[in-house]
Amino acid sequence: MTDGKVLEGTVKALSILPLLRLAGFYRAPIKMQMEQEIDRINIEDEDISITGRLDLICVNKDRPKMSDIAFWVLAIESKNTSISASEGLPQLLTYAYKSLENQKTVWGLTTNGVYYEFVYIQQSVDQDSYSTYQPLPSLHLMEPESSEKLLQVLKAICKVQNGLL
Repeated sequence: MTDGKVLEGTVKALSILPLLRLAGFYRAPIKMQMEQEIDRINIEDEDISITGRLDLICVNKDRPKMSDIAFWVLAIESKNTSISASEGLPQLLTYAYKSLENQKTVWGLTTNGVYYEFVYIQQSVDQDSYSTYQPLPSLHLMEPESSEKLLQVLKAICKVQNGLL
């Protein structure tokens, strides 16, 4: 990081993937998929169509599936270190919104490799309301107390999704 900007791919390789391993995401029934393409999303209010790729998606292969879509455990959007982690939030929410057609909730994470911002995203209760998300406080990888909380949050998400909590 002292050499300047760290690119998105390097952020994934050096910070996200080791944290996910420590948190238990590399064990069954969780399966990770990198650069996962999402289906086309059409926004009803406008003639807007969005397509893209999630940087990393963790799915639970043992959870019930609908339309061959696996249950999303954690959707991750990474940015390079020169961009605020929160700038990935609109992209993450757009992608995660698609998963709410097949499940009630999903966890999201946006990061630049230093700052980590988790969000809990919930399906709307009825057709007249909107899906909601609850952001958690930002965590910093380089601060010891905050980095411990970061790993604890990842472990808790993994355990909840595996039915262990």
